[in-house]
Formats: sequence, structure tokens, C-alpha cells
Amino acid sequence: MNKLQRVSIILFAATLSFNVDASDAIANQDVHIGLASNFTEVSSSSSNPYGDYFRDGVRLAITDAKPQLDKRGIHIILDEFDYGTNQVKVLDAANKAVASPVIGVLGYNFSSHALLAAPIHQAAKLPMLTPSATADRIGRMGAYVHTACFDNAFMGKTLAQIAWNRLKVRKAAIVTAADCAYCVDLAQGFEREFVALGGEITVRKNVLESDKDFSPVVDALKRNPSKNYDAILIPNQELNAALIISAILKAGINKPFLGGDGWGDVGDEFFSVIGDSKLTGYSVSHWHPDLKSSRSKKFVKAFQKQFGKRPNDTAVLAYDSMLLMIDALSHAKQFTRQGLEDSLSAIKEFDGVTGHTTFVAGGAPLKSLTLLSVKNTKFTPLEMINPMRSPSGGNKHD
Repeated sequence: MNKLQRVSIILFAATLSFNVDASDAIANQDVHIGLASNFTEVSSSSSNPYGDYFRDGVRLAITDAKPQLDKRGIHIILDEFDYGTNQVKVLDAANKAVASPVIGVLGYNFSSHALLAAPIHQAAKLPMLTPSATADRIGRMGAYVHTACFDNAFMGKTLAQIAWNRLKVRKAAIVTAADCAYCVDLAQGFEREFVALGGEITVRKNVLESDKDFSPVVDALKRNPSKNYDAILIPNQELNAALIISAILKAGINKPFLGGDGWGDVGDEFFSVIGDSKLTGYSVSHWHPDLKSSRSKKFVKAFQKQFGKRPNDTAVLAYDSMLLMIDALSHAKQFTRQGLEDSLSAIKEFDGVTGHTTFVAGGAPLKSLTLLSVKNTKFTPLEMINPMRSPSGGNKHD
């Protein structure tokens, strides 16, 4: 062996040793991921603190993805940032996340929360992924702000088409929570499409999420003869929407109601307020536990087994979003905020329990939604609606 060969072998061995050490530096280490949500308080949006469903969905995803995590030697540590129901605390939670060791944050479930937190995350270059905030602006707030669901424009457009084509509605009333970013956004999306189709909004009434007296809403609807509106859009969150609908029904007004994903998909809290009524209408959601896909049924079974309760849309969206985060982690070149961001922004397609998602730069993902029939005390899935086509006139139980 000559001198040149000996030098080449030594250099090769040194390079091999460096590569192994670099790999070890990435593997077998703790990775902090933040969860930002309301974990502790009963809110005006939901009669049940949904933090447990959010937390449980995340935990199940980590359990199911264990082989994938083990392959990279990743041990996820969840750091919770609880902001209760206080909007100011959302800002505090986001700032605490920025100052913490987390390299990414999953959460800010409502649009109003995500819109407050997004500028802080963007400025700090800390990736955030909201599983369920649907405000149209979220997808345009910066490279470090990610959403895993469709937006209000798609929901509003779908509801308007359902009203026009399926219910033959030509005049509609809208009751909106004016202090709710999601509610206003969804109402505007509905109105744009409904008017474009030839419809007319004959009654507009604003409320606040904290309101308990809805007699002004009832009065506004009663002042208009029944022929002046064929359906009532309540684009509000679950508890607020249920209280408004209950007041309207008790006043003897029983038109078809329309709602967005804020109504939920199971209806336990929703119908506990409304009671055994003659409520009829339609809403849209991200998912429903009665969907027949094998992946959905497997998720429902696993969730019930592990947590002793039936999952709702909060749980399944948390599950899918955590799997998306884990997919990004498993392909990240380094476990840093920028490493996670680079990997997360490189994902173009994702398949989850809630369906296939196509990510679009500078906008909300393209993703199907589930149309639900709302009748008496039950939400029933009718069909999956693709963003590339209009809803059908028939029933298709997927």
C-alpha cells in the first residue's frame, strides 16, 4: 500500500466517522412541539371545554406514528400553552411559545385565535399549524403560518349552493355574531355566492357571542312576513348558534336553518340546548364519525378504545394535523424551527382520516368537506363535496 492509498483510506474513515456522528446528532433526541388551545374553561362557543378532544387526538397520532418516529429516533415532548377563553391570553400564549424550546406549534383552533397568534409566529419564524381555523386570511399571513383545513370561502359557497339548488331558497336571513371573525367571514362567503346565484338577503341581524337574550333577533324575524325569507343562516359557533336557534324555534319560527363547521359534527352540546325540536336544515363539517371509509372507522375504533369516548371533529382534525407535523419532522434535515418549516412547507399532498389535502401556496388547502343533514336531534352525513365541483342534488353517504 503506497502513501497516497493510506491517506485516502484515512480520509474516507474520517468522513464516515463524521457522517455517523452527524446522524447521531439528529437522531435520539427530544423534540418539543407546542399545543396551543383552550384546555380549561367553558366558552361561549362550546358548552364543553374541547381541549381534551384536541389533546387526545394529538396523543393518538403520536401513538400510531411511533414506528415512524422511532425510525428517526424522535421523542416528542408536548408543551401546552393554555389561553382559556381570553383573547388577550392568546397573545400571551403565542409569546410564551416563542420564548420556549418548541420548534413548532399545533393549535389555535378558532379563527379568532389563529388570526391573533399568526403575526407573532410569523415575526418569530416559529411554525404554527392550525387544524381547524377556517378564516380566509390565515392562508395568506406568511410562510410560517399553516392551516390543515378548507376555508370559509369554500364553506360559504357550498352552503349558498345548497340553499339555492337543494332547498330552492331565493331569500335568506342571516344572524351573525359580530365579534366572531369566523362567523363574519362565513356570513360574507355565503352572501357573495348566494347573491351571485340570484338570491337576496332580506334580514341581517348581529349578535354578540356572549349574548343570552335573543328577543331582538326574534323581533327582527317576526317583523318580516314569512314569505320574505325561506331559510336562516346561523354562521356561528356551536353554543351560540344553538341558543339562537332555540329562541327562534320557541317563537314559532321554523324555517330551514343553515350552518358551518362551527356547529360541530356530533351535536351532543348543540342538541342539549335545542332539545327535541323540529329543527331541519343543513350544515357542513370536516368529518363525521359515521363515515364509512375504512380509515375513518379504524380511527373511531382506536379513539374509543384508548379514551373511552366517541371522537368529534376536534379530535380527528388534531389527529390528522399531528400526523402531518410528524411527517414533516420525519423528513426534516434538522430538528430546528427552520428545519421543521422547510420540511412542512415542502409537503404538497397529504392523506388523513378527513380525506385528501392539496396544499396551495398563499392560500387555504384544497380539501373536501362533509355535508350534513340536520334533522330533529341528529347530524347525518349526506355526501363529500370536492372543492372542484358543486354539491349534487342527491344523497351520497360516503
